[in-house]
Amino acid sequence: MAEDPRKRVELLWGASERPSRGPKPKLTLEDIVAAGVRVADEEGLEALSMQRVAKELGFTTMSLYRYVPSKERLVEVMLDRASDGPPVFTGEVRDWREEIEAWVRALWAMYRLHPWALEAKVSAPPIGPGQLAWFEAALRPLAHAGLTDGELISTVMFLLGAVRELAGIAFGVERARAQAGISAAESEAGYDALLREFVDAERFPSLAKLVSEGAFAPSGLADEGVDLDLDFGVRRVLDGIEAYVAARRG
Repeated sequence: MAEDPRKRVELLWGASERPSRGPKPKLTLEDIVAAGVRVADEEGLEALSMQRVAKELGFTTMSLYRYVPSKERLVEVMLDRASDGPPVFTGEVRDWREEIEAWVRALWAMYRLHPWALEAKVSAPPIGPGQLAWFEAALRPLAHAGLTDGELISTVMFLLGAVRELAGIAFGVERARAQAGISAAESEAGYDALLREFVDAERFPSLAKLVSEGAFAPSGLADEGVDLDLDFGVRRVLDGIEAYVAARRG
């Protein structure tokens, strides 16, 4: 039988908590979610199971199923609760670009704090209170950029996806370096050497030109490389929005 989609939403919003009659329950959904986050933070998403969370809490596995129907739904709620929330701005928007850049940085920091969130499957648009708080926080400044309603939604969805994807690549590279026991500078030097050995100008003319000009050589900014990529990419997206809106008005 197919799952009732409303039940999924009620779980995210805490509307499916057990009734208040009788003695106060010894276990709550938030207890289970917090334990799941602890396990995933310390051991990775692959270590997460209903049995492992039950052990963390000192309850039976079956008792957890009274609050959350499956591991998949538990992970979905964990994702929604994983962060304390986006940066909070109050009052009038003074600089919409500055607020968006702060929002991107906070989202990046959330993935840094909970890297397992990058491995979790995303199968639906934002609907939980935590996810919608991030959406709202991006809409607030972007609403002053001159975009239409549909363009606002598309821009936020793009930024959410771009930050998640870049974070996944960056943290994956970092893990690989740590496992290999090499520094960021050593990794850059090794990559540059491999490109010089295998990239030929006939097959990859543009790439070969960059390699020959030292574009991939160790820069001394290896540990900041991904942060610089993030900053550069976001700022160019915002430049593009400004140019797009100005052209339409003109």
